[in-house]
Amino acid sequence: MAVEALRRKRTARWFGAVALATASGVLAAGGFVAADPPRAIAATAAADTQTLPFPVGYSRWTHIKSGLINPGHAAFARFGGLHHIYANATALDGYRSGRFADGSVLVYDLFEATDKGDATIDQGPRRHIDVMVKDSARFAATGGWGYAEFAAGERRDRLRTAQRDGCAACHASQKDNDQVFSRWREDSALEPAPAQQD
Repeated sequence: MAVEALRRKRTARWFGAVALATASGVLAAGGFVAADPPRAIAATAAADTQTLPFPVGYSRWTHIKSGLINPGHAAFARFGGLHHIYANATALDGYRSGRFADGSVLVYDLFEATDKGDATIDQGPRRHIDVMVKDSARFAATGGWGYAEFAAGERRDRLRTAQRDGCAACHASQKDNDQVFSRWREDSALEPAPAQQD
């Protein structure tokens, strides 16, 4: 009974997020259509040449930051919870300079935030993984970045072209930082690579 109530609550939140995304045009980036008939999904996937592979091993990359999006934030329905951002080695120079080279990969790993009831918040189940890959030629129409989203436990990119375009539209607001929302922290433990010796 409690599981069914939780399922209904999550479904209601999802439909609320879809309505908000449609109205605002900003959050549509992460949405997905659950009611596509299987044949339509297969045809769309075959036509979508923008899909990205799952970033195997990303949790061993450099951890850039973590954050918590709480209820009340405009993006809570879609991105609420505890997230961790990881960057591959190529992307690290982009964080330092504000310009990301082709081959940069960023991962936004989102989990539910679980209130433990004792004034602590803990990481709950994974919600989804969002990925950005820089390839200026392949993704010229979306500012040089490709976008993907993987449901918890899945290795297949679930975004369609319309959602990718939504991601790009939202990230375009960060054009001064090469379409990337997260920033390099000056007090970060990341240090510039040592100079190579001859």
